[in-house]
Amino acid sequence: MTLIALPTPSSAERARLLNVHALRSQALDRLYARRDTVDDLIRSLEDYLRCKQALSAECVDFLSAARKCS
Repeated sequence: MTLIALPTPSSAERARLLNVHALRSQALDRLYARRDTVDDLIRSLEDYLRCKQALSAECVDFLSAARKCS
């Protein structure tokens, strides 16, 4: 097994790595927020389609005085 030496706490390389880690973490947080937004949008569109299908259900004459929609 190969051991990798980590930069010392005072080194510029360690500070750069911490900055990169923070940037990646922020980017991941933004992606999760976007995914939640997209999931909400998909759910809303699915609900809309379900409602639209229910409203456009086939209607038939019922006792020739009213219409019944299924």
